[in-house]
Amino acid sequence: MTTAGSGGLRDDVRRIIVSDIFRPLHNKGEWKVLVVDELALKIVNSCLKLTEIVNNGITLIESIYKPDKNGEKRSRQPLPYLDAVYFLRPTRENLDVIMGDFGSSKDTYKNRLYKAGHIFFTETISDEALTQLAKSDAALFIKTIQEVNVAFLPVEERVFSLENKASYADYFSERGGGEKREEKLDQIAEQLVTVCAALCDTPCPKVRYCSTSVRSVKQLAEKVQKKLDKYNSNGVITGSNNRSTLIILDRGFDPVTPFLHDLYFQAMAYDLLSKASAGPKIDPESNILKYDHEVILEPENELWRELRHLHIGQALPVVTDKAKRLFERFNSIKNKGAGDKTHMTDMKSMLNQMPNYKREEQNCTAFVQLAEDCYNLYNSGTAVKQIVHLEQELATGLNEKGEPIDSKMSGCVSVFVNSPSGDGLLYTPYEKLRVLILYLLNKMKMGDPMKGESLSRLITRADIKNEGEAVQTIKKMGIDIIGDLQNKRNVPPRRNGHQEDTFVTSRWVPVVQDIMDAVLIDRNLDTNSYPHVARESQASADVDVGVKSLRGQGTRQPAIAAGRSTGPKLIIYVMGSLSYAEMRCAHNASRRTNQTRFGHEVIIGSDMILTPEKYIDELVKLQ
Repeated sequence: MTTAGSGGLRDDVRRIIVSDIFRPLHNKGEWKVLVVDELALKIVNSCLKLTEIVNNGITLIESIYKPDKNGEKRSRQPLPYLDAVYFLRPTRENLDVIMGDFGSSKDTYKNRLYKAGHIFFTETISDEALTQLAKSDAALFIKTIQEVNVAFLPVEERVFSLENKASYADYFSERGGGEKREEKLDQIAEQLVTVCAALCDTPCPKVRYCSTSVRSVKQLAEKVQKKLDKYNSNGVITGSNNRSTLIILDRGFDPVTPFLHDLYFQAMAYDLLSKASAGPKIDPESNILKYDHEVILEPENELWRELRHLHIGQALPVVTDKAKRLFERFNSIKNKGAGDKTHMTDMKSMLNQMPNYKREEQNCTAFVQLAEDCYNLYNSGTAVKQIVHLEQELATGLNEKGEPIDSKMSGCVSVFVNSPSGDGLLYTPYEKLRVLILYLLNKMKMGDPMKGESLSRLITRADIKNEGEAVQTIKKMGIDIIGDLQNKRNVPPRRNGHQEDTFVTSRWVPVVQDIMDAVLIDRNLDTNSYPHVARESQASADVDVGVKSLRGQGTRQPAIAAGRSTGPKLIIYVMGSLSYAEMRCAHNASRRTNQTRFGHEVIIGSDMILTPEKYIDELVKLQ
């Protein structure tokens, strides 16, 4: 569980849970059981301290599908003298379990697991499901039914995840079409509405989408718009010119960024140190860094928050300097305590500081080690350093001097054929594939695509047959990688005028940065490439007529949590997955725009947050 208030999106969600779920039910001296499904448990763990949960009258947290010794579900301990607070998604399976918790007959009180139930759904429950619950025997014991609109995981202050682990199969697989895909798009649309509800007090956000994306993106945007309209008392979206915007993209809008080695601290650490070959030292699921002790890589960790978006060339000297100053402070305390004339009050103060120092020392030491490991993996004779420079040239089409590169790129040969030139480096199949896809994309961009037979021979020669499946499956996202797609997606022109990065190894700018800058700086995002779902005049129709908040609509909508930011938001959702580089873009864009009079807050999210290797694994699964 989290250790402190995180700020941003995590604090928003925390306030909603506390004010809408815990506080209305909390009576001093009364204890309740919190029953959660997988998503709700992750949400609670990401936002709330254990002490805060206990202080709000929760004595036990149970998974709704707690397995027994045989792996069977629903072996929760009967507690018929306590009320249960259910926080979960309104799925058919969850509803069946809730109804089963209170027996199959009104007269069979002995079958109840709990005294009564208070149900809080993460998103909207259908009228049919609500009617089914109302007609069940469990209705006699259900005291509360409410929707809290939090069907997403707040990963960081400005990053969310919908935790859809099957997203690539759902959106891009040929087996995932028809009714199944429609059902999944409905679910994702409902989740995105809860993101808007949690963030945008008033009015409803504009909905835009990438017109060059796969068909599912437009379908999803239309579904989100339709659901948002239900929260609008007038049935149309109206409001002031600076209102919030939701932009829906798919992973194919930027095929380059997910494959690059990123040398900024967070992205680099997760890429290089979450691999099986690295130990692994970082678990991307739990965000736990493992050395002699465990450190949670979350925004509540002040040192991690300071380091995560620094280039490795900046992070290592910063963390080393912090460690040096920490040790100097400790020596100062020790020397002060060793004096003959030390007063008892000084001695007491010194002893009180020791536990804090120990925690700071462990935390700082872990980050020094992490920075050193990243730096050494880049510099100590591994393939990473050579690949990084090659990747930047392939991604940008320019060498370090700003000169156009040759489409043949002879430097790729040593990667594909395991270094016959004698540089002594061996490249993993993942490293080869990352370079190969960037190489193919660069050749397409330069009008010299590699033909199928030549590509097959190259994949065989490079010995990446299994991983090479990703080359074929990436085409399912509409990305023409070898020039054989009939329905090619048009690529919107790149934006000029980005601040130049001082590091030659980080010259590539993620495409999502173009979109953010076009909205926040240029205030003119191209409507052909990113049209609105509702084709309204952006100058004359945007008149505020008093649209109500998304939250608080109807009898089943809770009140807005106090203390939430009320400024305009730019919310970007990427269908499929998100890279750590794109997460960093949202933080940097928010920091820049907060210094201007337009002051948007930028929030970005996706179905999953993936490292490059995990992204490749998802592509291979599609085939």
